[in-house]
Amino acid sequence: MAISNSLRVGVVKWNKNNALAVGYIEKIEQLGHQAFTFLYDHKIPENLHVIFVFGPFNSLVPLANQLIAISPEKRPLLALLMTEQFPNPKTPEWFRYYFGRIRTKLELAAHRNNHGGSKSWRKRNSLGWLTSRAIRYRYYGDLFWLRDQGLLSALATYSDWTAEFLRARGFDPVVPTRGFNPAWSADIKVDRDVPVLWLGKYGSRRRKKLIKQIRVELKSRGVDMLMVDGVEHPYVFGDERNILLKRSKIVLNLVREKWDDNSLRFTLAAHNRALIISEPLLPHSQFIPGEHMVVAPIEKIPEVIVYYLDHEDERKKIAQQSFQLINKHKEIGLGISEILQKAINSQKHH
Repeated sequence: MAISNSLRVGVVKWNKNNALAVGYIEKIEQLGHQAFTFLYDHKIPENLHVIFVFGPFNSLVPLANQLIAISPEKRPLLALLMTEQFPNPKTPEWFRYYFGRIRTKLELAAHRNNHGGSKSWRKRNSLGWLTSRAIRYRYYGDLFWLRDQGLLSALATYSDWTAEFLRARGFDPVVPTRGFNPAWSADIKVDRDVPVLWLGKYGSRRRKKLIKQIRVELKSRGVDMLMVDGVEHPYVFGDERNILLKRSKIVLNLVREKWDDNSLRFTLAAHNRALIISEPLLPHSQFIPGEHMVVAPIEKIPEVIVYYLDHEDERKKIAQQSFQLINKHKEIGLGISEILQKAINSQKHH
């Protein structure tokens, strides 16, 4: 099947109002393909060529078990864009591998086939608690399980560093270009009346401690940080999130764990010309420190934030350069074409 042909692409949604799915669906349709959405634990639509999954933000068991039950000649190809994080890369590989495998087996045990009804597989009440533990090991173990089952037609990641990590373990990921997505930008004029924005939940003890520490230090310097963390202020999505980013001068970036990739946060900020100030990171993204973002040691971040609040021209220059970086890839969109091509090529090789 050539990529020039129109494909029937199923896009997995993780909840009914999955805002992130909108951009992928629009790009698939712009490429001339048909997009069909379905919830991750519901039945797969019929006659699909490819299933596109991003995240994953919940269990892959309901989807994968349905695919296993379909004969290979009729089975849709599976393209997985891995945006979530793996366990500590400094963990011994033998432990990461075997515990990841065990975690996937526990995930399988925690689901049961739901014969009839719209949902394909349901969590067992007695084992459902397992699905909220050791998530990063599940992500890792699932990749090996999907590959063993012959399901993983295309694996993608936006991180060059993560791609090298996966290649060293026998995977062949594609690194698509993450470009401009109009759905992530607010095309309106508003005052930048939010000095510093934190967007998202704490997610780890490490990040919670650092955010609180930086917030106290900023307060002592007369700077308020707006917390959109689901506690002080509810989470925002879509246009509401875009407008908030458009109002923000600086968006703070701290990772849950030191090795994590938060480049989606950079992309969202860049779309709305807000300056990202971050702790030092692994080389995950195309954003270059000093050119598209500002990187500083954690203990220096409050001081650096105040500096860029006081030096508007410098702040706007870097924010504009980050916008230009994203905007130059406007035609590429979210790399969907590259991912779908990878899936189709895998079919040709088998």
